[in-house]
Amino acid sequence: MLQSTTTSSDTVFSIDLETFLDKAERNIRRVDNRLDDYIKNPNDENIHNIRTAIRRLQATYISLPKKIRKKKNIREFVIKSKGLFRINSKIRDYDIISEKLSKDVQSSHQQQNIELLQKLLKSQRKRMLNKAKGIALELRKISVAKFRDSDISQNKLEKRFNSIANKFADSIKKNFPIVVADSQKIRELHKMRKDCKKLRYLMELLPENESNSKNKISNIIKELEKVQNMLGIIHDYDTTIAYLRQKRKQSMKAIIEKIANIRQKKYEQFVLYYKGEHSWAFLEILQQVF
Repeated sequence: MLQSTTTSSDTVFSIDLETFLDKAERNIRRVDNRLDDYIKNPNDENIHNIRTAIRRLQATYISLPKKIRKKKNIREFVIKSKGLFRINSKIRDYDIISEKLSKDVQSSHQQQNIELLQKLLKSQRKRMLNKAKGIALELRKISVAKFRDSDISQNKLEKRFNSIANKFADSIKKNFPIVVADSQKIRELHKMRKDCKKLRYLMELLPENESNSKNKISNIIKELEKVQNMLGIIHDYDTTIAYLRQKRKQSMKAIIEKIANIRQKKYEQFVLYYKGEHSWAFLEILQQVF
C-alpha cells in the first residue's frame, strides 16, 4: 500500500513488497523479450524499445537493497545491459544527427559537406551496430533468477527507494529554475532530462492504489514525461552541434549556425511553456509528491 507523507524535507513512500517485486520481475523479463526482437532486427523501433526497457531495468536495480544488487547474475545482467544501452545511445545519436542534417539543413551550398557527413555517420553507425549485436548476444545468455520475498527486507527496500526518489526530485527542483533562465546551461539541461526519466521510471514501480495518492503519482509521471520529451528535443540539437564542432572545419560553421538557431527556437518554446503559469503547475505537482 502506498502512502505519501512529508517529513521535514523528504517524502516517504511505503511499498507493497509483492507488487514491487512483480513489477521488478516484469522489467527484467521485458529486457529479455526486447532482446529477441533487437537481435533479429535492430531497426529504429527495436533500438528505442531495448533502450527504454534497459532504463526501466536500471530504475529497478538501483532501488533494490544492496544484498540483491550484489548477486552475481543480476549485477552482471545490469552491467552488460548498460554497455548495450550506451552503444545504442550512440547509434541513436548518429541517426538523430543524420536526420537533422537531412531535414533542418536544406542548402545546395552545403550539399557536399552534408553528403560527406552522412557517409561518415553511416559508417560509424554500422561499426557500432556490429558491436552492439555482440553484446546483445552475450546478454541473452545471462539468466536472472526470480526474486523471493525472503531475499528482500521491506524496510531496507523502502529506505533505499525513498532516498533515491527524493534525490532525483531534489535535483530536478534545483536545476529547473537554472534551465529555464539560461539557454546555455547545457549540462544542467542534460542532467535534468535524465533525472526526469529516472524518477519517472522509479515512480512507475509504486503500487497503483489509493485514489488520492494514485492521482498524484499519475500526474507527476505525466509531467515528468512531458518535460523529458521537450528537453529531449533540445538535447538532440545539442548532440548534433557537439558532433559537428568536433570536426573543427570552417565549412561546418554555417551548418552549425543553422542547427543552433533551430535549437534556440525549441528552447524558447520550452521556456514559454514552463516559465509562465505552467512552471508553477509543474513545480506544484512535483511539490505535492515531494
